Amino acid sequence: MIVSSVSQVREAEQRTIFSGVPGYELMCRAGRGAADIIEELFPDRKRTVILCGSGNNGGDALVVAALLKGKVIVYSTRRKEDFKGEAACAAKDLPANIPFIVKEEFSSELFLPGDLIIDGLLGIGFSGEKLRDVVFSAVRAVNDSCCKVVSLDVPSGLNCDTGRVSDIAVKADVTITFGAVKKGLLCGEGPSLCGILRTVDIGLENIEGEESAVTFEESLRFFPRYPADVHKNRRGELLVVAGSCDYSGAAALTSTAALRCGSGLVRLATVGARKNIPWGVIVREYPDENGFLPSDLWQKIADFSQKSSALAAGPGWGKCSSLLLEGALQFPGSLILDADALNLLAENPHLLKKRENVVVTPHPGEARRLAEAFGICETERLPLAAALAQKLQAVVLLKGKFTIVSSPEGKAVFILAGSPALATAGSGDVLTGIIGSLLAAGIPPFEAAVCGAGLHGRAGEIAGFGSIADDLPLALQKLLKEFGI
Repeated sequence: MIVSSVSQVREAEQRTIFSGVPGYELMCRAGRGAADIIEELFPDRKRTVILCGSGNNGGDALVVAALLKGKVIVYSTRRKEDFKGEAACAAKDLPANIPFIVKEEFSSELFLPGDLIIDGLLGIGFSGEKLRDVVFSAVRAVNDSCCKVVSLDVPSGLNCDTGRVSDIAVKADVTITFGAVKKGLLCGEGPSLCGILRTVDIGLENIEGEESAVTFEESLRFFPRYPADVHKNRRGELLVVAGSCDYSGAAALTSTAALRCGSGLVRLATVGARKNIPWGVIVREYPDENGFLPSDLWQKIADFSQKSSALAAGPGWGKCSSLLLEGALQFPGSLILDADALNLLAENPHLLKKRENVVVTPHPGEARRLAEAFGICETERLPLAAALAQKLQAVVLLKGKFTIVSSPEGKAVFILAGSPALATAGSGDVLTGIIGSLLAAGIPPFEAAVCGAGLHGRAGEIAGFGSIADDLPLALQKLLKEFGI
């Protein structure tokens, strides 16, 4: 999906209207798509409270109000007579049995336990100036409530071009954006305000934009499909080198995720007892006297290396020898480096060698260390990921809200799947296992990173807040089954 500025979205809307699609039809498409997503994500809501202004965003909200099941009430900052254009059509079509109440001031007492709030106060036309008093009070009341919040197109108060907020903006649990992903959702304060992001295709013509974003559904096109007579050796053979005395769980999480993602064989070189590691994993234990993987590990597992098509290295290594990284970089197949392998690379940049089929998956701190080691001055996420990819000649997956995947050739995408549930110890080890599995199956590095990030992000959404990394592989299995894979 294209990432666009406000002006680019406006131009696409006008082109679509000039081609013969009425503006109100575009509004209805947005409302129908949003209503479907709301019914899917919040089936147990007790009441839906719609907050709207008189602009097109308010019109979208009224279309949603008319389509939702159950008890619905509308609180508006404007009278119905103030609605213009397509929004006036939506106000006219609002069923008479849905209460429409004009408020001059809002408080959190308007909302009851179990309510779902739909934010349709301000849309993409808001440029970040100070809010009107009535809108300010509405936004503050929403944020002070304990209710789940869905914002339509954009959290009210957020500038859709810059991601800036002047004084206050809605903190949404879910944002459903229409037609194109707006730049402001992905930068500045946008990622912290919009929650889980869903998109609705309303059929805009020739939408333009400089960047692109990938939804979970779009990322699935890179997932391998196997014939009915496939056997384990044709589903990829992954070697995992992970763990230490302090981080034995990293080995279990990485190898479990790889199996759940479809690897036919997973071989694991690790430290310590076989704890929480699936019986389907072929395990060898090689602790040194300090509880870390030994520096001569690669000589010990030469047969593992020769049999495996991809290597996942780094999770839970701890303060081990740089010879581990040097050996990993000599692995002949596809390679994913994570965690302590990246820290070793930052400490030993001279070990970097030109090779193909590498994915690196830094979190922001690891990315900063790599940038310092290789003389990169960029600090903004998108240019930082691009600079690292070019310097390392590897596909870089920069973790965070709306993960960025960047290639050495300059291609980059935002991943729209994800959840705060993923901000938990071991979550990155699961991601490494997923991507390692895809690499072992023969998926090219960029596509494997995109697909892996999409799967990982949606698994986090399914697992939900309060889940732990151990829950993610099962959420992944459920997800793949749901989509018929």
